[in-house]
Amino acid sequence: MPKGIPEKSSARDIMRCINGFKNAVMNLFTSVGRGFLLLCLPLNLWAQAFETRRLTLDELVQLGLANSKQLQISQAKVAAAHAKTNQLHDAFVPALSYSGAYNRVSANVPEFGFFLPSGEYKILNPLILNQFSNRLSISESVFTGFRALNALKANEFLENASKTDAERDQKDVHLNLLAAGINLYKLQEAQQSIKANLNAAKSRVADLQKLRSQGVALDNDVLKAELMVSQLETAQIETENSIRANTFALAVLLGLPETSNLEIDSTGLKAPVGESVLNSFLDNAGNRADVRAAGFRAQASQYQMKFTKGTMLPLVSVGANMYVNNPNSRFFPPTATFHTTWDAGVALSWNLSNLYTARHTLDESKANLLQAGLLQKQLTDNARSEIANQYYNWLTARSKMDLALKSLKQSIENQKIVKARLDQQVATPSDLLDADALRIQSDINRIAAEAELQLAYYKLLKSAGKL
Repeated sequence: MPKGIPEKSSARDIMRCINGFKNAVMNLFTSVGRGFLLLCLPLNLWAQAFETRRLTLDELVQLGLANSKQLQISQAKVAAAHAKTNQLHDAFVPALSYSGAYNRVSANVPEFGFFLPSGEYKILNPLILNQFSNRLSISESVFTGFRALNALKANEFLENASKTDAERDQKDVHLNLLAAGINLYKLQEAQQSIKANLNAAKSRVADLQKLRSQGVALDNDVLKAELMVSQLETAQIETENSIRANTFALAVLLGLPETSNLEIDSTGLKAPVGESVLNSFLDNAGNRADVRAAGFRAQASQYQMKFTKGTMLPLVSVGANMYVNNPNSRFFPPTATFHTTWDAGVALSWNLSNLYTARHTLDESKANLLQAGLLQKQLTDNARSEIANQYYNWLTARSKMDLALKSLKQSIENQKIVKARLDQQVATPSDLLDADALRIQSDINRIAAEAELQLAYYKLLKSAGKL
């Protein structure tokens, strides 16, 4: 037995050592546990920040519209136009005003008086040092040449035009959100396709390496398969970065954290449109927001022209005043006492020079009215042309979708046939790689055609004012 170690230890010493070791282990676990929790806390926050959120197109649009800065600006413009209308309504409210003043006059003005036959001295202009004046006035325009009414009517139409502009902006934002969502969906679908084809391409490399060891495949066949893998890996990197960039931009539009991961649900991505809708869409061209806004502005121009005509007419107003003055000049002789008096009357004013000068302003108003009417017609023609253009774009996209599906089906069948011919040693591995490439390209074309068809459908609805 080594020196220095007792031959026997008491049970108490053994238990003390065991408990000490147990406490040390528990403290170690406690410290490690706390450190692990502190380490996991930022990881949990990071995981929450990058939590994937799956949205349908409808949910995406609702969230985007609620957080659109452009729509908030449009609503502010509508609020400003409504406030302007309220200001013009105030022109019909009688003008009520009050004015008051206090003056302390100098005492160096001599009083004037005379003696009556009775010997009494009568003062005609007593010296009143403290003078107070109060005036309450009310006036109302009876006839203004209908200027106030025409100005109000014109601004009401301008307010409606502002509301219609906001509606147009909403449809523009709606389409932009749909385009962003469809583009992200296209990229995510392409990513899945590339991932699946990349796995298949790697398996193809392994198969060709086995065939090369058997003397069936050439080194060039293996290199060609490896080249396809490299190209798919490059496409995968490009697609992933495009998804990140589009997700970042879309998260900003939706008011979500910039680190959000978004996925687009394919629900509602079908776009059924009949070929007989063109005429009904063309008939609806006049109901588009921009055309209706131009119509409101044309009606506003009519009232603005009437307003100009009203400047050639006289103005008639009625009013009344109440005075509570100390002294009151209507009382003679004046005394240092508050007296209440009033007056009322009718006033007429007429700027006769406007009969000549307003003609030029009237010519300008007529030109503006003509311009507004022609602009409305021009916008209607442009709307019809845009509807027709988007309709035929939709027909083209639908045909391309049909061809893409047909090509995909053909490429799959061709791939099967070439694989079977290779198994029978009738075709070469190079032929199979060419069939694989056609299969991959057909699948990518199908995804792009599907997204293009969906976007063409929404553009058609937006051009017809039905989005």
